[in-house]
Order: sequence, then structure tokens, then C-alpha cells
Amino acid sequence: MNKLQRILESVDLVVYKKLLTILGDFITKFPATGTDNLFDQLANTGKKILPKDKKALEILNYVLDKESGPSSIQRLLNMRFEDLPADVKPNIKISNRYEAASWLRNGVVSDKIKDLVDWENTGKTGGWSDSKGNKAVIVESI
Repeated sequence: MNKLQRILESVDLVVYKKLLTILGDFITKFPATGTDNLFDQLANTGKKILPKDKKALEILNYVLDKESGPSSIQRLLNMRFEDLPADVKPNIKISNRYEAASWLRNGVVSDKIKDLVDWENTGKTGGWSDSKGNKAVIVESI
């Protein structure tokens, strides 16, 4: 195992722990909100439902790294990629313009942050695409 693989594995473990802690705290304080299903899915399947992509993990880490659990849950479930700050937003270049990327998994194109996580445990990791579902590569700086 090379150094980069170990770093990425430690990042997804950190994101997994944050997500588990925040969801656990949230369902304890606010039961019967529907997020208990997400917590159960995360606890039962482990970190394998997290994306393997470095940028996707960075986005999840950013969204979960807030002062309050309810705020983090709200951002996770309702925020879209275009709402992210410029240094975190996944941008792609199409022709001569830039746009926020979409997440493609199993033929479904999404622009919501919650869809980075494979909540249904399909085993499909997903990847970046444009809004039409064509595979795309993230541009690091604009």
C-alpha cells in the first residue's frame, strides 16, 4: 500500500467517524426525523458506502466540519454543489466555460451533496459528470 492510499483511507475514516457521530447525536436529540434510517445504513455497512473520490471526500469533510450537528445535517441533506464556496466546489470545464460538476452513480445524475454517499449500498462508487451524465474531470483551479 502506497502513501497516497493510506492518506486517502485515513481521510475517509475521519469522514466516516464524523458522519456517524453527527447522525448519532442528531437522532438522539431529534428522534423520528427520518435520519435514523441514514444512521442505521451507515452503521450497518461501514465506510464502504462513502465515495472513493478525493474531491467528494473533501466536500463531505467540509460539510460535516461545522459547529453544530443540526447545521451539518441540514447542509448534508439539502446543499447542492453550486452552493459550496469556490475553494471546495467541484468545477468542470465545458468548452470555454466552467460549471459545477454533478455526481453520477448507476445512471443517476445528481447535484446534491447527500448523493455522494451510497445510502442504498449499491456497491457503485460513482464519479463526476456534467449535468447530462457525460463523465468529466474536476478542474482544481479556475
